Amino acid sequence: MKQKNQYIWFLIEFTNGNKEWYCVSRVLRSAILREKKTNQFWKNTMIGNYITVATADYYKGRTRLTVGKIIKINISSKATKRHNWTRNQFVTPDHLLNFKDSYNYLRHDYTWYNRFAIWVALKYWHNELVMRQVRSRKKKIRQIKWQANSISYKFEKLSRKIK
Repeated sequence: MKQKNQYIWFLIEFTNGNKEWYCVSRVLRSAILREKKTNQFWKNTMIGNYITVATADYYKGRTRLTVGKIIKINISSKATKRHNWTRNQFVTPDHLLNFKDSYNYLRHDYTWYNRFAIWVALKYWHNELVMRQVRSRKKKIRQIKWQANSISYKFEKLSRKIK
């Protein structure tokens, strides 16, 4: 009996907030399917990563590219005939914190306008990550201040009772 091909699909979020399903490239698909056999949490290894994708149909072997964030993963027996295939290059959120290194990896050997589009999208995602870290740290600082104020208030109240 012939085994059905399995195609992996990523739900990609773009910098403008739009979301679209993309079929994973052959090379990346085989690596992910190998990971799936050994890791029951294989989807978690890719969700949240940033990947290079085509945004228009191919013309003479070229297309426009950008970087999107992987939101969700599904497996299907159907491929796509449109432009919505991923490329093989992706970076993790930890890697993206080093913007220069991430950009040098993702820009690959693309044309100047694709390199620029990748730079713009990557800068957006990088700034989003940095702002998320800043918000998280501010929240922790507020919690620590609140706890310190609470302890200070209790101490003052206790010291008044003693006097």
